[in-house]
Amino acid sequence: MSQEEEFERRQKEWMSRLETVNDEQSFLRFLRALRDDCERSERECRPPHQDCMLQGHWESHSTKDFLRSAEDWGTRGDFGDGRHYGDPILRRVATMLFVGRYRIRETHPDDDGRD
Repeated sequence: MSQEEEFERRQKEWMSRLETVNDEQSFLRFLRALRDDCERSERECRPPHQDCMLQGHWESHSTKDFLRSAEDWGTRGDFGDGRHYGDPILRRVATMLFVGRYRIRETHPDDDGRD
């Protein structure tokens, strides 16, 4: 199985886990699985941190990066607009925590967007 196929398989597993979140107990199970995944990633992912996401590791290697990613997701789209389409709020919070594992792609501070 290629790295991309393995990544897709893992993503489907996480999406299935997210779908199970509908109350406090299911949220806590999801949170425990996310913590276990984070701890596994910390053990396995070593510098120079290349291809973290494709290897199933967390791209966020600091609390700041994690919170920035979660906040970025929360300020966009339907969550930022306050629309929830009937999803339980804890599932939406679980999703916000899940996306925190991915690092935001930021432009370089010196990059003013001009060529």
